Amino acid sequence: MFDRRVYLDYASLTPMDPRVIREMKRFSGRGYANPSSWYKEGVAAKNALDEGRKKAASFIHAHPDEIVFTSGGTESNNLAIIGAVEALHEKGVGYSKMHIMTSIIEHSSVRECANYLNGKGVMVDAIPVGKDGIVDLDVLKKKIRPETVMISVMAVNNEIGTIQPIREIAKAVRQARACIGAGPFDFQDSKYPIFHTDASQAALYEDLNIERLGVDLLTLDGTKIYGPRGVGALFIKRDTPISSVIHGGGQESGMRSGTENIPAIMGFAKALEIAGTERYSETIRIRGLKDHFYEGLKEIRKDIEANPRISPDGSETRQSPHILNISIPDIDGEFFVMQLDAKGIACSTKSSCLRDEDESYVLKSIGADSKDSLRLSFGRWTKKGQIKRAIKVIGAILSK
Repeated sequence: MFDRRVYLDYASLTPMDPRVIREMKRFSGRGYANPSSWYKEGVAAKNALDEGRKKAASFIHAHPDEIVFTSGGTESNNLAIIGAVEALHEKGVGYSKMHIMTSIIEHSSVRECANYLNGKGVMVDAIPVGKDGIVDLDVLKKKIRPETVMISVMAVNNEIGTIQPIREIAKAVRQARACIGAGPFDFQDSKYPIFHTDASQAALYEDLNIERLGVDLLTLDGTKIYGPRGVGALFIKRDTPISSVIHGGGQESGMRSGTENIPAIMGFAKALEIAGTERYSETIRIRGLKDHFYEGLKEIRKDIEANPRISPDGSETRQSPHILNISIPDIDGEFFVMQLDAKGIACSTKSSCLRDEDESYVLKSIGADSKDSLRLSFGRWTKKGQIKRAIKVIGAILSK
């Protein structure tokens, strides 16, 4: 897939699967009409759109009408968080009377939504995480109040791979709804607080059955599942109050205006279908590669540590198999990435979305230093031979 290059940045972006490309070509050569049109070609495009929606819904065990196609994870997160606040604001509730909560290690698209709303007067709390990178559930429970409109906690962190206790948070949200009752708003009911999770990094390796998760909103992104760029989806549970943030022709049941990109949507649906079929086998294979990589690094230098620290028994029950974040004392992380790049190894120091920031707020939150850290992430075309080569290159650089 990458010739002699070793690509270890799958958490940033996954290459498109050839099966996805073939599916997109099917719908690029035909079905090119606008799915909102009434003539034959338009009806065919609409049928394809319906098929893609059914496949996406099936992946998370949702109803097709609960799937809204977007341009990707960032737009889905904006629609979920800003849309929930705007739905109440349109009913006459002032921004200053609303409260939202996120974890301190959320993706930048969630953090910036929270900052944007905070600028309008919405009260915002960022829930801390422990040294293990897991959100402090006790603090979260204590912070919920009658004015809490939205809680957003990602399923899997994109920098350190920690798996958050989404089901437990959903349970806490349900308990809060029962205690809060009617809430401070005249028309408020048991729908608040609304619970959203960004599952962009979780789709390949976690079971995202929304009935078991208990979430109201769930984000998916094509760029993280070997699908096309510029396409994603937001699951919106029936009767969840959300207002559109993109206005126009009222496509996607009024939730996301703009003519639907049928080839991209069908490629996205195919990527989800493949992910569901291969999840179990790929999880085992990728976890084995990650373990082999870490063991090889520890043989090079005993002081190389994982972020967050892996327990002595090797247990990683709360970490996704595809992300390994490590600290190598006394290196300059950014320069080290450049040295690896020159040797044909592609990896990163932090999320690509933090390009203009000197320090990773995710690593800082768990007491790690992004200055000496690397993020290595594995995927569908990562082979054991590539892992061995990368270990050898890292060893050679450190020996100097």
